[in-house]
Amino acid sequence: MVMKTPEIPKNESERLQALEAYQILDTLPEREFDSITEIASYICQTPISLVSLIDKDRQWFKSHRGLDATETPRDHAFCAHAINHPETTFVVEDSLQDARFSDNPLVTGDPHVRFYVGAPLVTSEGLAIGTLCVIDHEPRKLNDAQLKALRSLADQVIAQLELRKKMRELEALRLTLLEKNHEAERFAHLISHDLKSPLRSMVTLSEMIFEESEGKLNESAEMGLVHLKSKAEHAYKLVQGILNHSISGVEAIQPEKVNLETFIDELIRFCSPPSDIHVIADVQISEAHMDPTLLHQILQNLISNAIKYNDKSEGLIYVRVYRDQDQIIIEVQDNGPGIPKEQKDKIFVMFQTLHHQDRFGVKGTGIGLNTVKKLTEVLKGTVEVVQEVDEGATFRIRLPLA
Repeated sequence: MVMKTPEIPKNESERLQALEAYQILDTLPEREFDSITEIASYICQTPISLVSLIDKDRQWFKSHRGLDATETPRDHAFCAHAINHPETTFVVEDSLQDARFSDNPLVTGDPHVRFYVGAPLVTSEGLAIGTLCVIDHEPRKLNDAQLKALRSLADQVIAQLELRKKMRELEALRLTLLEKNHEAERFAHLISHDLKSPLRSMVTLSEMIFEESEGKLNESAEMGLVHLKSKAEHAYKLVQGILNHSISGVEAIQPEKVNLETFIDELIRFCSPPSDIHVIADVQISEAHMDPTLLHQILQNLISNAIKYNDKSEGLIYVRVYRDQDQIIIEVQDNGPGIPKEQKDKIFVMFQTLHHQDRFGVKGTGIGLNTVKKLTEVLKGTVEVVQEVDEGATFRIRLPLA
């Protein structure tokens, strides 16, 4: 028998353009995608699961659980067959009994694929750019519930890709707004409005998968799913809050009782500091009455900046919350490069940036600190920088107690 080479889809040109538009190929591993493949392996009980993207001459893995390789030739790829059937889940129960694959190098050699199921990753335009697939070394079958869960997880992969694409489109919009001298209100409104739908979809899919798999996941997979769901829920609430404020301004403030210890703890976890950055909280006030959406947005920007621009081998960030007469003081202090004196008056200006790139190689937008200043003012507070260059930076926020 001779291995069957996968056919090239009739819409190959449009398909490759759609894949390129996501700017995902050859990027580093990310927890959001690795959580999806971990859950897929657990639900389908397979040793291997992959987020596979079909490029012109190769299949490249954004996430590869149970497999060391990061790519294989497209001619050998089971997934290259699967994308020709975007409306169905592609199933090979026993590759040695299938004339298309029995002498495939991925069957006769590593990783010895005997069983394969691929749920196509289909864009909103109906273009299949790859698959979320599971693989085993023995022939077998999946039940209907497993197939449904795999397709739902494939939808989650597309939701992640669409969200990132939308963020890049909004960055291009930011440049247009800069040229036209528009202020942050319109920009924030557009971001929030355009992101609500994909974020709501991510929350809904996460909840559905969690409900269907409750009590069946191992601890690691369950933590990954909870992390994914928590991220989506936080982002959705923030986007909704920003949208409300951009539309209604001060009238949209919705103060409520906030447990500050819990709030700061959850906020630090949300910011996901890397292992070489230590965030230490000292919260001396148990509760306050304020708008949690605005406070979250303010402190997320400050903590995220302290993480992104820290240049030390061991980064330290202190978050302090204490009372000073009739005010709440919140300080975010880091041991990073600090703020030069000549830049102190510019850092809160819209679209002004001090650094070309952060520690992850990403160029800043100059929106974050402007947002901090404006939202602090909405809460009738003030923000200032109280330390100089080479000593790190300390941002101090003063908010009324009531």
